[in-house]
Amino acid sequence: MICMRSSSDLDSPALLRRHSSYHDYDSKIEQQSQPSPGSAKSSSNDSGVEEARKASVSQPKPVERRATRLSSSTVSPVLEQLEQLIVNDDWLARDEPPHPQQAKHKAKEGSRLSDLGRTLVTSSSLKAYIDLLGSHHRQSIASWLFGNTSITFSQLFRFPEAQVYCSETESTLANSVRNGIGHAVRLAIKQAYGGEFATKGWRVFVEQGAPVVYVSPSLHLDIAPYLASEFGICDVVVLPKLEGDLSEIEGRIDHHAFEKLLDEDMAAGKKPLMVLGVVGSSILGQNDMISKLLDSRKNKARFWLHIVGQAVAALTLREPTEVLVHVLSQVDSMTFPLALWLGIPAAPVITIHRSVDGYKPTYRAKLDTLPWWVASQYLTTKRITDSIENAYFLSKVMLKGLSALEQMEIVGVDNVVDFANKVFKSQYIAPSVLIFKYKYAQLKEAIAAHKKLSCESEESRDEAAIDKAAKLIEHELEYAESLNSWLGQGLLGECTPLGIHMIELGGHHGTAFRFCPLEHAAANSSNMDHVQKFIKQLSEVMSIIDSTVAARRSFADMKTEFPSLAQLPINKWAGVGAVCYIPSIVKETNPEEWNEKQRQQVSMLNMELVHSLRSVDSAFSSGESALFGVSCVKFGMLSDANDLVDLMRMVSERGKEIENSQQYLDTLAEQIRKGIEEAQQELKHENDARLQQEGVMRQLPIMGSLVNWFSPIEHPNIKGRSFNLKTGEIQTTDVLYKHKQGDSELKTPMTPIETPQAPHDFNKNTIVVEKKDSIQEESPEEVKESQEVPASA
Repeated sequence: MICMRSSSDLDSPALLRRHSSYHDYDSKIEQQSQPSPGSAKSSSNDSGVEEARKASVSQPKPVERRATRLSSSTVSPVLEQLEQLIVNDDWLARDEPPHPQQAKHKAKEGSRLSDLGRTLVTSSSLKAYIDLLGSHHRQSIASWLFGNTSITFSQLFRFPEAQVYCSETESTLANSVRNGIGHAVRLAIKQAYGGEFATKGWRVFVEQGAPVVYVSPSLHLDIAPYLASEFGICDVVVLPKLEGDLSEIEGRIDHHAFEKLLDEDMAAGKKPLMVLGVVGSSILGQNDMISKLLDSRKNKARFWLHIVGQAVAALTLREPTEVLVHVLSQVDSMTFPLALWLGIPAAPVITIHRSVDGYKPTYRAKLDTLPWWVASQYLTTKRITDSIENAYFLSKVMLKGLSALEQMEIVGVDNVVDFANKVFKSQYIAPSVLIFKYKYAQLKEAIAAHKKLSCESEESRDEAAIDKAAKLIEHELEYAESLNSWLGQGLLGECTPLGIHMIELGGHHGTAFRFCPLEHAAANSSNMDHVQKFIKQLSEVMSIIDSTVAARRSFADMKTEFPSLAQLPINKWAGVGAVCYIPSIVKETNPEEWNEKQRQQVSMLNMELVHSLRSVDSAFSSGESALFGVSCVKFGMLSDANDLVDLMRMVSERGKEIENSQQYLDTLAEQIRKGIEEAQQELKHENDARLQQEGVMRQLPIMGSLVNWFSPIEHPNIKGRSFNLKTGEIQTTDVLYKHKQGDSELKTPMTPIETPQAPHDFNKNTIVVEKKDSIQEESPEEVKESQEVPASA
């Protein structure tokens, strides 16, 4: 029988009380060591050497007393400052750590640990304390903890005669799981190569055959670099996946391809070391065919079978399926994050495995089970089972609620209603992970059409139609992602206890919602009320999405009814769509041919339009079309599809009001004024350049004639300038003159300008600034043809 201290000696509060009692004892010694006033007075009357020597021996040195008082007075502020560094991160924004006094005000802000969490954190100190004990004593404690914890988890996970290994704590959960897999690889090497690997290292691989590790495609963890650096294993093969509609998201092991690889490697002299399977993948929650892997291990090669995944938690249920228990109890080892499932911190990832000949856990490996011994004693197996049972129950409730919504689809489940009924009848285990999203019918139709075109024979295949169908899929997929994103923005903030978040599935599947109660239910105290509240809110917003999608179908048909509104494509917008009000001054110009000034003019009007519309309905917003580079009016979500006609009419009428407003006309007048000033400035620059080229002598009345007679110079032809009201551009007047001479090649197409009525009298559509600041007017016919404002100096 092992003699050890009682559990109260290992309890952290007891240690803290003992620490405080030691501190009080030191204080009492210090008080006793200090001489009383009477003794000091009596000692002053004695002058013998013997009494002085006794006093020096019996009393502590003054330096030691000062050190003791210093330590007792400074321990508390140091601990307070250390506590403030841990519980609060406000000091990171400053250049210096927090002052000890600040810890008194904010000491409880970061206190989020439960009683179990505090006990587990303290267990790390207890491990260090146990290391200080005698060799036999600490070995006995570690062996007892290891044996007790192994029995507990062997019974809990229905894994006979299991041994427990606790991974070293890493910065991420994935690294901790990787360490658990590494321990399983170490056991597999021990079984396959015996003890020679410990002495020969990689040379034993050359003698007996190189090891090969086969990894399931559902494992989202790259372990190849880890195995290469830790064990020198270079052959890490990711197995082929079964082909299917969901294989681009997450695939299962193709058993026939695996057996073919197995035969090829064995024929090449390699040794199959391990197969790493997944039960309950992290995205779709699907399982590899572990039973077929067991058959391959029995008939082909004796490899080590290790599993990971969420479905391992189903072994702890009160009534797990017999098939699940029968299959998983035959594997060699399994790694699982039980601390994540139970919502407790500071507990390592667990790996349970069968015993291996020649393997004995070290003292450190045994002592590392202390946190889980504490957790199992605190929670008991009943509470652990209750916590996991609650997670699976929440999955059932969520599945039932989603099956009642026709607009939602669960990825990987064809008939949701039938599957939910079988789960509630306990014919199936509830899925550990649910991936769901809005069922956008147009996307499915586009995918089906593209698939149909792609399946045609090469002779009748239309590549242009296939490319068009592919672009349609991209367009509809983007809108489907926008709908799910809008849905998530409104709901995810209200369902924080459920831990629902959005993930990217890839391919034609877009984004979706992920619900995994095993990962969040225990930590967030999730219950059935939270799930029912989420389902209720989800059903309420479904009508809004349905109305918006229906209105979007009829959105393109309203183009002819509202000619002043141009429908522009806009990316990543879940609303009905976007329109751009086209002012009459650029109405007859193709939007693709707009220049920069025209885009600015259109954008300015539409931004003003959005500002005016938002005062009536805040659902309007401003956007920018990437195709034309102009601002536009975006329609939001609609609760009734019939409201779209009224909203379009409101935008058209309000845009016309703004175009006819005095403010907009003043803006046009300012644009014309700036155009004329710019034309005059350009002419002035050309005239100054001409004067500089001719020189000062040529400008004098008499000398200029003589100089020109002796040295004639060719006068440069200074061209006038014209300002186009429609394009806002300044051009030279030679374009107009060539147009008058009938040069059709240099003719610029002009259309009548439909300027809005304004209080200013614009009698002429063209204003010409001549070279010598005189104005030349053209005939009405020429103005109608040119529709420009030529300016010459």
